[in-house]
Amino acid sequence: MDNEPDCNPLDPCSTEFITATAHLYRAEMSRMLRWRQRLDITSNWAIILATGITTFTLGDNDVPHYTLLLGLGIIFISLLLEARRYRHLHHSKWRLFLLESGFFASVINPNGRPSTVPDWRRLLSADLRHTHFSLSWFKAIRLRLRRNYLLVIYFVTAVWLVKLFIHPHRPSNFADFFERLTVGGFIPSWLVALSAMIFIFGATYLGLSSPPAEVLEDWSVHYQQRRARLESLESGGE
Repeated sequence: MDNEPDCNPLDPCSTEFITATAHLYRAEMSRMLRWRQRLDITSNWAIILATGITTFTLGDNDVPHYTLLLGLGIIFISLLLEARRYRHLHHSKWRLFLLESGFFASVINPNGRPSTVPDWRRLLSADLRHTHFSLSWFKAIRLRLRRNYLLVIYFVTAVWLVKLFIHPHRPSNFADFFERLTVGGFIPSWLVALSAMIFIFGATYLGLSSPPAEVLEDWSVHYQQRRARLESLESGGE
């Protein structure tokens, strides 16, 4: 006689359930790695752009200084793209945490400590039915500023100031230097200086005030938040 327990295909002890969960884990791992690669590609774009625009601008006396300001704008667009990609990466890591902590940990050692996420199936099922990012785009922007983009922005800003100082020649005084901030003869120096200061100090504040990645990827905190949100939704739907 067959001594194996009579399991429903949806029960954790069934072969069908284990096989389906393993395939889901493999798919989520592939998804996470894909977003990780896309994240690196965006960072590489920003670094290559900063290097190229620096070489182009400093290498020719006739290239206007505001070319570097346009470069900062493109770097900011790269930051927005990278923040979006990090949200997807963060979400994939959350799903993998549920699978690893809730399922695989128990499969590998059934007699170990109780799972820290006993209702992982309920949380994962709710997320699969209605995908919800736990990290806002604004938080993702702040984190990527902290991790990568602040240094790139500082570098391009420093090159911009050097460009203003050395081309076409060294300024005779501060007033001469300040006058060079004019863009095309129709954007005054004070507006360029004010905009640049707001951008630099704003980016610095957002980046340095951002929680580190270790805090944003503290899955125990996310577990409590997700659980509370799901219970709130379920109680509201009753």
